[in-house]
Amino acid sequence: METAENSASAREAPGLLALKEGQELYAQGKYGAAAKLFKKAMESCSCQSYDKMRLDLSKEILTGIENNRLKEVLSALTSQSKRCDKQVHVRALDSLIATYEMVFKLDKCLNLATGMVNLAPREPKAYLRLGKILRLQSKQTLAYHMYTQGIELVERKHPHHPLLPKLRVQRDRVAPLAGFDPVEKFPIELVRMTFEFLDFKTLCRCLGVSKAWNKILTESDVLRDLWRIQTYKLTQRSHPGIRRMFYAFKAYNKYSKNALRELSIDGLSHFLQSCRFAHVLEISRQLKVLKLREPRGSFRLDSLPPNFQLSQLTNLSLGYGVRPQAQVLERLINACWRSLEELSIFELPDYAWVDPDTMWYPGWAKLEKLKVVRLAYPSRVSRPDPVPHLRGMIELAPNVEEAWIDNLRYSPKLLLAKWPKLRNIFLGDRVSLHTITNDDDDDDDGDYNEDMRELHYEGRSPQSRFSTYSPPVVISNPYTPWLLTIHVGRVVLPQLRRLERLSILLTWPLDASEFETIVRPGMESGTLRELDIRPLPVQGLFGKAFEVELPHWFRSESLTYLSITGLTAANLCQLRRCDDALLTLLSRFPNLRSIDISNEQFSDALLAKFIKRGVKTIHHRAKQSKADLQEWAASHYNAQVISRPPTHIPSMHPDRQRFFNDHLQYSNSELP
Repeated sequence: METAENSASAREAPGLLALKEGQELYAQGKYGAAAKLFKKAMESCSCQSYDKMRLDLSKEILTGIENNRLKEVLSALTSQSKRCDKQVHVRALDSLIATYEMVFKLDKCLNLATGMVNLAPREPKAYLRLGKILRLQSKQTLAYHMYTQGIELVERKHPHHPLLPKLRVQRDRVAPLAGFDPVEKFPIELVRMTFEFLDFKTLCRCLGVSKAWNKILTESDVLRDLWRIQTYKLTQRSHPGIRRMFYAFKAYNKYSKNALRELSIDGLSHFLQSCRFAHVLEISRQLKVLKLREPRGSFRLDSLPPNFQLSQLTNLSLGYGVRPQAQVLERLINACWRSLEELSIFELPDYAWVDPDTMWYPGWAKLEKLKVVRLAYPSRVSRPDPVPHLRGMIELAPNVEEAWIDNLRYSPKLLLAKWPKLRNIFLGDRVSLHTITNDDDDDDDGDYNEDMRELHYEGRSPQSRFSTYSPPVVISNPYTPWLLTIHVGRVVLPQLRRLERLSILLTWPLDASEFETIVRPGMESGTLRELDIRPLPVQGLFGKAFEVELPHWFRSESLTYLSITGLTAANLCQLRRCDDALLTLLSRFPNLRSIDISNEQFSDALLAKFIKRGVKTIHHRAKQSKADLQEWAASHYNAQVISRPPTHIPSMHPDRQRFFNDHLQYSNSELP
């Protein structure tokens, strides 16, 4: 045993001498001579593996580093390689690589460095040298991964190795320069969760990031659901990809395995420049949601594929600017009548197509599953046409729970009697009241639904509404399109104790008793969250000069939104007690977070006090700039001062016909 050790020491002694002489020549810049001595030092190692050292492992080892599998790769190479951790051998190989660095033979350096890692997997010098070579080749990310995996391998056997701190320092230095592709590295489920936050336009742009992204996004079964919801917004006058739009649509549909579920097109005329609407529907038979808009004006839908069915469609929305022909609309409705739950048509066809008996469009199937309906007939100033009657729609869809109606004729009595499940209704300023006579077949009494959750309507005057009388005295009022104007007589207002949202937009205010009857039940029950009465009955609440105390019942801890209007018109803003009265009003609602003051002449100082009291959003339409207040509110209280009405109220629906809304003091032509 001692003889073998003495023999190995005797063999390595010349190697130590050659290593020392080579380092001296290296310091003198004689790299060729130094390289020969370093090779001689490696040949003198007792492992006798220099001639058998493999220099063709760079691809395998670098691939293992890139995939975070360096340990597995080195384990697989154990049977094919001979390992050695002798310091003479390791130092000589390290010096030889440094020599080749000085003469810029980086490819040879890379082969030797990967061979050094395979020769001594637990030696920090191997990873320090390979890391330097990778950094010289501008492979910062690969170097970072190599340092990280090298530290793990060295720590397993030598947790206190003196070179470990240096290895960690190098890793931390290269970390800011490193980058890696999370789409390729992360689990596919996490990648899906990330891409679900992107809109469809950004998702399409991701296809051009790299070949790897394109392959994963288009071929992964886990990500196919991302392509089943497609939204196109083509609002520019000239879109650069119009001619390729339909071909791109077909490709995206193919990525979803022809299982498109939701299609939304904003800018239908641009989208259909290279195809017909029938072509779109032919490859979208499994749609559940179809939404169409044309922001630049009226676009007529005039074609459908023959014998087509949309048996899974639950939501059909023909928004602003999309005006279908009556026959096209009929076929579209009848293609999805079994499944349709939400229907929005903001530009109904011409009145000439209305059936004179039902006063609605003929040929529609009965929509038993329909729960949400939004209907509007386009107004024409130059030629005011008659408008359809809602009676036919009420008979076709008896289970409606939410309704949005504008510029249609309606019968309040029939509306309440035939839609018993109605919980949410909006009636616009242009709906017209239909005369009710005792000879009509729809004269069944219908009580007002006290389970109503949301009530929104617009009009001129609060006269003759919420009224009943026995025997009934019936009149027709062409100017006040009130929801509950059925009879004229003794006023009986409904007790809406479960109301959550209430907006009544008037030209003339409610009186104090009417205001109390409508608002108080929701206040006292604690269900009312949003209150928008325009204008407020300020003289009933405050008096002519703030000499009246606010009603004791006008308070709530559940109210989060309130409109405060009508003070300027009543000449109350100029009084000294105005600010104190409004702050008292605000104190009645401790959880109020949003208010709308329209064009009221409130000072910035008063609005600042509102914000200090907890209000996070103030909507206004004042002509004066409030830039200073906006900056102060954002920086100190993270609050907003917005120069437009709140978008959540139904009057601000983006698909509504464009006009100046007197109640909101805002033109909805500025909507998207």
